Amino acid sequence: MNETLKHTQLYEWHREHGDLVNFVGWEMPVRFSDIREEHMTVRNNVGIFDTSNMSRFVIKGSQAEVFLQTLTTNNVSTLKVNGGQYTTCLNEHGGIHDDLTLYRVGEDEYIWITNAVNGPKIYDHLTKHSSNFEVEVVDKSREITMIAVQGPKALSLIQKIADRDICEYSRFSSYRVKLAGYDCYLCRTGYTGEDGVEILLLETPCTDEGKLKAISFWEELLEKGKEFGVKPCGLGARDSLRLEAGFVLYGHELDEDTSPIEARIPYAVKFKVEPHYIGYDVVKHHKNEGGIRKTRIGLIMLDRGIPREHYPILVDGEKIGETSSGGLSPILNKGIALAYVKPDSVVTGGVVQIDIKGRLRKAEVSTWPFYDPAAYGGSRTQ
Repeated sequence: MNETLKHTQLYEWHREHGDLVNFVGWEMPVRFSDIREEHMTVRNNVGIFDTSNMSRFVIKGSQAEVFLQTLTTNNVSTLKVNGGQYTTCLNEHGGIHDDLTLYRVGEDEYIWITNAVNGPKIYDHLTKHSSNFEVEVVDKSREITMIAVQGPKALSLIQKIADRDICEYSRFSSYRVKLAGYDCYLCRTGYTGEDGVEILLLETPCTDEGKLKAISFWEELLEKGKEFGVKPCGLGARDSLRLEAGFVLYGHELDEDTSPIEARIPYAVKFKVEPHYIGYDVVKHHKNEGGIRKTRIGLIMLDRGIPREHYPILVDGEKIGETSSGGLSPILNKGIALAYVKPDSVVTGGVVQIDIKGRLRKAEVSTWPFYDPAAYGGSRTQ
């Protein structure tokens, strides 16, 4: 493996136990066992993921709120201390620079979590625009380890190692707590469709004996989680889980030429009072007056076949779009995909054809998540 690849603090553990791949410049585990097994562990029990390749920026200062209002599409003024929100950062044309999670951890202090592929781009964007505000932007990506704990038994595992009752912590909250004796931010968020948390480990990297604290913490999660059926999970399961939930991925559903309205993530966009964010007018036009060039849909295969990205989609022999992500749903045991098509070219329940390596295969237009939300996911009732 190329020595120029970047590594998280958990790399040595991954190297010993997992299958590693190059993921946007990071040497990361694609799996530790079987991807479908890891996927179903998260749906039924609890899985843990190393997400430290994502970038973590601390933004603080007396004008931090107004600064972030000019760069993100959600309404930062509604974000209370210990709160979080999903949002996007746009370019001047309304295209998505990145999607991100923003946490308010102090009156004038925030943590911005951004995609690994976009870390350098977003850091440059933040520092460029910060010169006009009383604000400081600090890259903490290499210091803070980030671990996602996801699944219906995730909170039971976390409660076992927490120094306080975490039942009161609602979705999209972020609190500073001790977990297994380690100083952390416990963020009630995730990227699997399941309940769970994302943990920011704030400890200095090494113990007095020189062992990385991130590895000690990771191993503590695995040890304490045995009774809950915990498993370490890699990039493969992370992608299949988010796809099954209908979540977008940068570079697939999101890019510099796609607006949040086209991507159908309107919950990340608010049309707030000034100061307006970059790209505001374009997105407001898309929301209120139309003008979108494409729209995101879901697809479930009716014929045999696994759709992958960039497969053409046809209706009556005419190409109307292409897939942006695809794979096998372990819940449905069918191929599923997210795709972009021309506006008003299909309806939910309609049938299209996907060109899978030269063979036309039927698929049904679907909503997401692709599983029954009463039986799986964070809102399950069964």
